[in-house]
Amino acid sequence: MAGPDDLLPKPQSMVLNGTESFALGRDVRLDDPTSCSLLAEVLGHYGCTITDDEAAPAVTVEIVSSIEDAFLHQVPLMPEEAYVLTVTADEVRIQALERTGVIRAAQTLNQLAEGTDAAGTASLQALTIKDWPAFKVRGFMHDVGRSFIPFEELKNEIDKLARFKVNVFHWHLTEKLAWRFEVKKYPQLTASENMIRYAGEYYTQDQCRELEAYAAERGITVIPEIDMPGHSDVFTKAMGFSMQTDQGVEALKYILDEVVEVFPKAPYIHI
Repeated sequence: MAGPDDLLPKPQSMVLNGTESFALGRDVRLDDPTSCSLLAEVLGHYGCTITDDEAAPAVTVEIVSSIEDAFLHQVPLMPEEAYVLTVTADEVRIQALERTGVIRAAQTLNQLAEGTDAAGTASLQALTIKDWPAFKVRGFMHDVGRSFIPFEELKNEIDKLARFKVNVFHWHLTEKLAWRFEVKKYPQLTASENMIRYAGEYYTQDQCRELEAYAAERGITVIPEIDMPGHSDVFTKAMGFSMQTDQGVEALKYILDEVVEVFPKAPYIHI
């Protein structure tokens, strides 16, 4: 059976606090000013029912201004992830710099509980964990221009990667073989006849918004990419001119306007 020493990634520091544990599968009082949906989801998965009873054991979240000894990477527009998780028999307390730290702590709780669930009654070992990432950007990239990935499979992969605190999904949406991002102004870009591989397969703008929101709830930042001027055969075929013309530059401005509108949470647009 897995235990605290099997956490992935390994936390920066961990101290076990005796043999006590916080039992799950019961009524708990959740005090979370960040309204972290993943934290509530983890508790519910292990049989906890949220109650207003002041006498119930508590799961408490606190946003703090600093965490002692935490190394904070200076990467503009990327959230801070450091947190302290303290578990006793009667309380789970999460202290984090930002909401993203609460999400990371929730994933740690999920792993801790999973390792005790063999008998059907999960619990959390009494301990104190202090954690922050060794690397600010821990990303994965899908080149869906070359090989289309079904939308539900993308969500499934985000679930799996978020469990291990991967934090960036680089979405390579256009290639010489296909254009996968719906552009309202230029529907010909996603027309079947203008694609070479997986013709007609693309992501609607509503799907892009949904995936970004889904990833954000799991602490993953989506960075969309519109490749330019390389790998732009589909653009040239669909539009009748290349990116490196006055017409092409003007069209790309419209396209990027739509990308920015569809991905409001994206700190960067990759070009």
